[in-house]
Amino acid sequence: MVILGSFLFCAKGIVVKLMFAEGLTPSGVMALRMLTATPVFMIMLALRWKNISKISRKDWGLMALLSFAGYFLCSLLNMTGLQYVSVGLERVILFSYPSIVLAGSILFQGARPSGKMYAACGLSWVGLTLIIREEISFAGDASLILLGSSLVLLSAIIYAGYILVAKPVIQRIGVPLYTGITMVFCAITILSYFSVNDGNFRSLFSSNIVIGYGAAIGIFGTVIPLLMLSYALSRINTSSYAIISSIGPVATILIATIYVGKMPEGLQLLGVLLSVAGGLLATKQGRPPKPKLQPAKA
Repeated sequence: MVILGSFLFCAKGIVVKLMFAEGLTPSGVMALRMLTATPVFMIMLALRWKNISKISRKDWGLMALLSFAGYFLCSLLNMTGLQYVSVGLERVILFSYPSIVLAGSILFQGARPSGKMYAACGLSWVGLTLIIREEISFAGDASLILLGSSLVLLSAIIYAGYILVAKPVIQRIGVPLYTGITMVFCAITILSYFSVNDGNFRSLFSSNIVIGYGAAIGIFGTVIPLLMLSYALSRINTSSYAIISSIGPVATILIATIYVGKMPEGLQLLGVLLSVAGGLLATKQGRPPKPKLQPAKA
């Protein structure tokens, strides 16, 4: 579930590039994405309306913060950075966050990852580092590449913090209710930002192609992966979640290279294999142990 959800999230970068080609700005892409996804989240909230009153003020505050930082701010930084770097390079940088999550879980949550977890993180990181070598060879203006890379890296750091904070909140509130509330918060923030920053809502519906891209990124790049990843995060530890999801950018790079007619080879292919191996190793580590049967007391 983590792998598929991560793949759908990653694949949206390709659609974002296509939307840029149609003339949309980063804030425009974000606004159209929310316009198509929010109705689904509103339905989710309506079906669980009775449970909303049970949410504490603390959790309301945390969800507002998580929505702003984990969704709005990360998306804004990520999509702005995508204007200057390729989808493959963006994904490689963005998914450096497993290492950040691993470090954060040790420093702030007292986690003690096993040797396999460190090995999985190492394999994924080495694999992604090899992939970036090929991506850099296509770089044009070095200053723009540096700007885009910095924005995406900042997005990765913020997202790593989101992963660490969101897990207990999701477990308390439940996946559907948490996802619905945070995304409605996010929609309000994004649409308000677009109104102030741009305000041209007609541009979001300028052609059937743009509307189709918006529907695709809203449903398949937002609603479905968010539900899958939130559910997975509530079931496994944060380190496993982060490292398993690093397979996503590798799959995206494969799709992107197939789209342009160039398959990975050499060091890039080795990087793909190492990243997949790291994700699979983390998958085994992330499964909860089977409960041991205790003999009945007399």
